[in-house]
Amino acid sequence: MLALAGIMSTNAMAQAPGDTFIKIEDDNMFSKCFELIDTNGDGIVTYAEAEAATALGLDRGGRLNIIDDYEFLKYFPNLEALSVGNTTLDEIDIHWLKKLKAVDVTNALWLKKIIVGGTVAPEITGENPTDLTREAVKVEFWVEDPVARDLLHNGYDYVEPVTQDDETFYIVSKEMGVYGLWHNGKLEVPCSYNYDVLKENYFTTTIKELPAPLQFKDEAFKDFCLRNKVDANKDKAISKEEAEATTKLSLMNFKSFMRVIKSYDDLKYFPNLEYFHAGMTYAETLDVSCCPKLKELDATDCRMLKTIVLAKGCKPEIKYPVAYKGEQVKLIYK
Repeated sequence: MLALAGIMSTNAMAQAPGDTFIKIEDDNMFSKCFELIDTNGDGIVTYAEAEAATALGLDRGGRLNIIDDYEFLKYFPNLEALSVGNTTLDEIDIHWLKKLKAVDVTNALWLKKIIVGGTVAPEITGENPTDLTREAVKVEFWVEDPVARDLLHNGYDYVEPVTQDDETFYIVSKEMGVYGLWHNGKLEVPCSYNYDVLKENYFTTTIKELPAPLQFKDEAFKDFCLRNKVDANKDKAISKEEAEATTKLSLMNFKSFMRVIKSYDDLKYFPNLEYFHAGMTYAETLDVSCCPKLKELDATDCRMLKTIVLAKGCKPEIKYPVAYKGEQVKLIYK
């Protein structure tokens, strides 16, 4: 296995235009790979010749010559086309090549990712779509910030550094439209906010002042809250303020799907409800005593209901379900 960068650094001289970059030996892969770079044919590649190169093929040295270090490519900043040659690497960092337009990966059978500079991803060629054992090569853009770079390597799809009060925070995301905040080596704000809400709330207040999302006992209950537009700021979470501002709530939606409500404990977050459709449930007791302002209660889909618990003095209009086993629903006040 040949470390291309290692051999090059052995022959490299001072990094000044016109000085020797690498001495090319006629019988090795380098003479074949760099014969077009050595424009004057003197067997020596200068820094000036390397900088003038726009295309480089590293697959001309035969299959026995394997490249395991591509750092030498920093001397070729103007390359537009590159064949990476034979390598066993699964990741290649060529972020120095900001003008790159095409990368041939024909012989890089283990390659999974290429890290590139610039703002436009190069075209990846040489992949065999019929080879089911070979993964498609992904392109990742290089970022200078080492923390942001590590976050991208650790699975985040989106990382944006933001500086405030001489500190750097990172807006991160693993799912489109859902964002969190990374700071001090941990996810200080969970990925439950959208981008605008996160920036507006965090960067105009402090992290401790961000409204914490309510923790729902019943996931079906929460899903219907999201469908009922209780989530006013569309951050895919329900805050205490949003719940308390809600006056109408339905846990039934015939246009989408029917879900069984197992617990009504989450009603405690909605003290100002005036209309409530209890949705479908097999519970025998429906306790809405935490909603003293209730004016309308629809319990028609509460199939096994025996008891409704109301707040003292609360007398809403009630739509009862069909009597379960002939038993009429009883009202209890507390």
